[in-house]
Amino acid sequence: MIGIIALLILNIIVAYVGIISANKLEETSNILLKESNKNSNLQNLKLNFNELLMPANDYLIHGNKVEILNFKKLDDIVKIQLKKSITFEDNHFNEHFLEEIEDILFEVEKLSNSIFELEEPIGNNEGAIMMEVMDRIVLDAQKKIDVLIASSSSLVSSYTSNNQITNTNATRIIISVLCIIIIFLLVGGYYYVKEIIRPIKNLTSIAQKVTSVNSKSDLKKIPTKNDEIENFSNLFNNMVSVLSDNTVSKDYMNSVLHKIKESLIITNLEGKIIIVNKSTLELLKYAENELIGKSINKVLLGEKKIEPITTENEAVQNIFNTYFSKSNEAIPVAFSKSFILDTNNQKTGILYLAYNQSERIDKKTDIKNETLFGYGKIKINEKTPLTNREIEIIKLIVKDYSSQEIADKLFISIRTVETHRKNIMVKLHAKSTIGLVHYAIQNNLT
Repeated sequence: MIGIIALLILNIIVAYVGIISANKLEETSNILLKESNKNSNLQNLKLNFNELLMPANDYLIHGNKVEILNFKKLDDIVKIQLKKSITFEDNHFNEHFLEEIEDILFEVEKLSNSIFELEEPIGNNEGAIMMEVMDRIVLDAQKKIDVLIASSSSLVSSYTSNNQITNTNATRIIISVLCIIIIFLLVGGYYYVKEIIRPIKNLTSIAQKVTSVNSKSDLKKIPTKNDEIENFSNLFNNMVSVLSDNTVSKDYMNSVLHKIKESLIITNLEGKIIIVNKSTLELLKYAENELIGKSINKVLLGEKKIEPITTENEAVQNIFNTYFSKSNEAIPVAFSKSFILDTNNQKTGILYLAYNQSERIDKKTDIKNETLFGYGKIKINEKTPLTNREIEIIKLIVKDYSSQEIADKLFISIRTVETHRKNIMVKLHAKSTIGLVHYAIQNNLT
């Protein structure tokens, strides 16, 4: 009778501790999911805020009115992301930061509209001054967004730490209870404990599935112990770590790929397509599953499968070429090809980048005539048009340095940096910072 009573009391203690721990873990999981979504949205907001500068800057360089539409599209995206961040936020201090960022967005809109109203934007001093002001206030907005991201990461770390404490205390209590059960009921206690910890094993299985789905390649090896509670604690912490390390960065990278306006195709060394971006699918009128796994010659040669456009070891930069759409329509493009290298400098894939040139060709020209297809063999552009100082600056631009930071680092004025930046973009025919990143990757500058 005493043993049965002791067993019932101890079972109640174990069940109570298990329920409390499970509730805290569920609460922590919900908070981590919310913070992960918030963090992802803030990362995208920071990226798009920086891109708001590009249309006005391009307008001052080229005077192209289409940049007004580009700015409106980016502005709408930033407003949506800012609104999401406000709905995610429940901290009064952080809400104040978001209100300040909203005010900065209004200033950027106002300055950009003033630049777009300039009748002669190219070389306009007033426009250059307004761009410098926009650079400063956007940099201020990015710093505020960084504070919000740091706050979110700090909250994740805090809840992770509290979770570890909860798991540790629960483990100690349960281990102590198990020892008492073994003392009073050596055999019977073993079977009771086995039944009690069955829900924890189920939670462990669920956590393991969540971790493996989010990052099979980064899954950390968990040492197996006889204590299922501690195993679950370690696995749960591993799940939090994997989610923190991978979820945001993957969303961020996918966002960057879909924002590239030019056609981007990546193949393996055998020429089989493994990645295509949204711009490529829109240009060629294919669905993604119609290109993945197919040969790059499907795009480069269309139905005229005569010979490859480039040899295996050729890399090219900004040459004339032709892409073929799903309907076998010839599309003239400015074409670049480069190899993707691993840390051992070994080739692992091939990157194809193309800029649609249809608008530059006279509408009366027959795009399918033999003269156009006569450009099939291409030449490698081996010499960069940039000066040593411009190469220094493009390396820093790719590393996400601001104009002020570049000026401080190279001991030159911010005006000189802006002049170099404009010259670089003119020489490379680049329309945005993403174009400079493409050039840097293709020419091993980063």
